[in-house]
Amino acid sequence: MPGGVVVIGTRTVNLPFALAGARVRAPAAGGVTEAFKAAQADGTELVLLAPECASELAPSVLESARRAGRPLVLLLPGPAAAQFDIRPGIRRALGLEA
Repeated sequence: MPGGVVVIGTRTVNLPFALAGARVRAPAAGGVTEAFKAAQADGTELVLLAPECASELAPSVLESARRAGRPLVLLLPGPAAAQFDIRPGIRRALGLEA
Protein backbone atom coordinates (compact mmCIF):
# COMPACT_ATOMS: atom_id res chain seq x y z
CA MET A 1 0.00 0.00 0.00
CA PRO A 2 1.78 3.16 -1.17
CA GLY A 3 1.75 6.48 0.66
CA GLY A 4 1.32 7.03 4.34
CA VAL A 5 3.84 6.64 7.13
CA VAL A 6 6.55 4.03 7.56
CA VAL A 7 8.41 3.61 10.84
CA ILE A 8 11.76 1.84 10.76
CA GLY A 9 12.81 0.81 14.23
CA THR A 10 12.83 -1.91 16.83
CA ARG A 11 9.66 -3.79 17.73
CA THR A 12 9.40 -1.77 20.94
CA VAL A 13 9.63 1.54 19.05
CA ASN A 14 7.27 0.35 16.32
CA LEU A 15 4.41 -0.93 18.48
CA PRO A 16 2.63 2.37 19.26
CA PHE A 17 3.01 3.51 15.65
CA ALA A 18 1.56 0.24 14.37
CA LEU A 19 -1.42 0.68 16.70
CA ALA A 20 -1.90 4.15 15.20
CA GLY A 21 -2.00 2.71 11.69
CA ALA A 22 1.54 3.29 10.44
CA ARG A 23 3.35 0.64 8.47
CA VAL A 24 6.32 -0.56 10.50
CA ARG A 25 9.58 -2.29 9.65
CA ALA A 26 11.88 -3.94 12.18
CA PRO A 27 14.80 -4.91 9.98
CA ALA A 28 17.47 -7.34 11.10
CA ALA A 29 20.97 -5.99 11.63
CA GLY A 30 22.29 -4.79 8.31
CA GLY A 31 18.82 -4.57 6.75
CA VAL A 32 18.03 -0.94 7.47
CA THR A 33 19.23 0.40 4.12
CA GLU A 34 17.06 -2.09 2.25
CA ALA A 35 14.00 -1.20 4.38
CA PHE A 36 14.65 2.52 3.88
CA LYS A 37 15.02 2.21 0.11
CA ALA A 38 11.85 0.10 -0.08
CA ALA A 39 9.94 2.83 1.77
CA GLN A 40 11.27 5.41 -0.68
CA ALA A 41 10.32 3.30 -3.68
CA ASP A 42 6.71 2.61 -2.70
CA GLY A 43 5.57 6.23 -2.49
CA THR A 44 5.74 6.63 1.28
CA GLU A 45 5.10 10.22 2.36
CA LEU A 46 6.85 10.11 5.75
CA VAL A 47 9.61 7.85 7.09
CA LEU A 48 10.29 7.89 10.83
CA LEU A 49 13.67 6.43 11.77
CA ALA A 50 14.55 5.19 15.24
CA PRO A 51 18.06 6.32 16.28
CA GLU A 52 19.46 2.79 16.32
CA CYS A 53 18.33 2.31 12.72
CA ALA A 54 19.37 5.74 11.51
CA SER A 55 22.91 5.05 12.71
CA GLU A 56 23.07 2.08 10.30
CA LEU A 57 22.36 4.26 7.27
CA ALA A 58 25.26 5.76 5.36
CA PRO A 59 25.24 9.57 5.58
CA SER A 60 25.07 9.69 1.76
CA VAL A 61 21.76 7.77 1.84
CA LEU A 62 20.21 10.28 4.25
CA GLU A 63 21.63 13.23 2.31
CA SER A 64 20.20 11.87 -0.94
CA ALA A 65 16.78 11.48 0.70
CA ARG A 66 16.97 15.02 2.08
CA ARG A 67 17.77 16.43 -1.36
CA ALA A 68 14.92 14.47 -2.95
CA GLY A 69 12.48 16.01 -0.48
CA ARG A 70 10.13 13.07 -0.64
CA PRO A 71 9.51 11.13 1.45
CA LEU A 72 10.03 13.42 4.37
CA VAL A 73 12.48 11.71 6.74
CA LEU A 74 12.41 12.41 10.47
CA LEU A 75 14.63 10.96 13.16
CA LEU A 76 12.84 9.87 16.31
CA PRO A 77 14.36 10.99 19.62
CA GLY A 78 16.48 8.46 21.46
CA PRO A 79 16.26 7.22 25.04
CA ALA A 80 18.14 10.26 26.37
CA ALA A 81 15.25 12.48 25.29
CA ALA A 82 12.80 10.35 27.26
CA GLN A 83 14.81 10.94 30.41
CA PHE A 84 14.70 14.72 30.05
CA ASP A 85 12.50 16.23 32.74
CA ILE A 86 11.00 19.63 31.87
CA ARG A 87 9.22 20.10 35.20
CA PRO A 88 12.05 22.05 36.94
CA GLY A 89 12.23 24.50 34.03
CA ILE A 90 8.47 25.03 34.10
CA ARG A 91 8.52 25.58 37.86
CA ARG A 92 11.30 28.20 37.48
CA ALA A 93 9.46 29.92 34.61
CA LEU A 94 6.33 30.15 36.76
CA GLY A 95 8.31 31.59 39.65
CA LEU A 96 7.67 28.58 41.88
CA GLU A 97 11.41 27.91 42.30
CA ALA A 98 14.41 30.19 42.39
